[in-house]
Amino acid sequence: MKNERQKILDNLWIRVILAGISIIIFLALCYFLRGTFVSLLLAFIVAYIFDPAVDFFERRCWPFTQKHIHRGFGIVFIIIAAILIIAGFFTYAIPRTASEIYQVGSTIKNQYPKYEPIVEAWIEKYVSGEFAKSIELLLKEGIKPVVKHNREEMKPSSSSSEKEMGTNERNKQDFSSPPEPDTEKDARLQKRRLAETVLRFKKYIPQVVGFLLNITKNLFYSTFGLLSIIINFIIFSVVSIYLLKDFNVIAQNIKAIFPLSKRDHAIRILSNVNDNLKHFLRGQLMVCFILSLIYSTGLTIAGIPLSFLIGFIGGFGNLIPYVGTGTGIALASILTLFQFHDLKHIVYVLIIFGVGQLLEGTVITPRIMGKGLGLSPVMVILSILICSQLFGFLGLLLAIPIAATAKVFVDEFLSKYKSSQYYKE
Repeated sequence: MKNERQKILDNLWIRVILAGISIIIFLALCYFLRGTFVSLLLAFIVAYIFDPAVDFFERRCWPFTQKHIHRGFGIVFIIIAAILIIAGFFTYAIPRTASEIYQVGSTIKNQYPKYEPIVEAWIEKYVSGEFAKSIELLLKEGIKPVVKHNREEMKPSSSSSEKEMGTNERNKQDFSSPPEPDTEKDARLQKRRLAETVLRFKKYIPQVVGFLLNITKNLFYSTFGLLSIIINFIIFSVVSIYLLKDFNVIAQNIKAIFPLSKRDHAIRILSNVNDNLKHFLRGQLMVCFILSLIYSTGLTIAGIPLSFLIGFIGGFGNLIPYVGTGTGIALASILTLFQFHDLKHIVYVLIIFGVGQLLEGTVITPRIMGKGLGLSPVMVILSILICSQLFGFLGLLLAIPIAATAKVFVDEFLSKYKSSQYYKE
């Protein structure tokens, strides 16, 4: 009986079918449990990235002793260092970015009259006619007409002045009531004009009510969503610390699962997957950090607004090949046109990003990641697009591991195919 089962499992097609069923089950679990898997996968990525640093502490000894540093000390040291770095980053980045956003907003406000005809033409073209007319009437019948109308009412004519004086005298004699002050007239006039405005926009009131109801519903759901975020953060923190503490033990247990006859082959495949992930995750994060510094420094020297934010987007957007560079050039060029209105600063932007890409291709990537980059840019982009479409944010996290694993298995299949008798014949 055991021999028959072994023969069945040795069949290539049976193994392919079992592997396909396992992949389908895994993808189904990822789809239905994607909320929990996000926290778990983020924890694994953090543990995977920082495991070499913890191993570095574990291999070292305390000064003047022969005792090795405990793995827990390395974890605590890394957590404290990460908290300090993140706090310092936000302390520097948030005020600087806020001031630069205010500066850009002031510049756009000052330059808006130049582009006002273009904006009006766009509104007339893409906005409904009645709504555009209502906005135009509201702008024309604003504060100035109200003031003018108030002045006309306050200025009596020669024929009506005598009548008003007579009526005032009769009022004083009959009722002994003071004349109506001008503030009450202004208040009644403003109320009347407000009522006219509300009637003009009465067709949009249901839309406004629906918008407010949606806001209320979103606030209600966000309360429970906040609890979910807190729970997921706690899960992420606990699992990250646990994985960092027992990462090597977990790796050894995974290796021990494979049968002795297939263990060397399985470990070789896992090592190839690990090399691809190591090259991309650890190396690419370091490359993105260096590119962010280059872009931010260059844009600051050139005087480009929001240089720090654009440099950060351009650098870390390079995790998706070519996307970060293209986004950074587009944002910097648009802000440069609003700020300086010339082509000279756009040339500066192109030079800065060109120098960054040149250094990245010739110095940074070869030094940090070596020549054996496992994943091609096309494969990375396709995997991110497909996985994000299927699983959302979880797909973004799964895209690179899936691509690295798929590449290793495809290479293994091709090597076996080329060594088979069918290919040689």
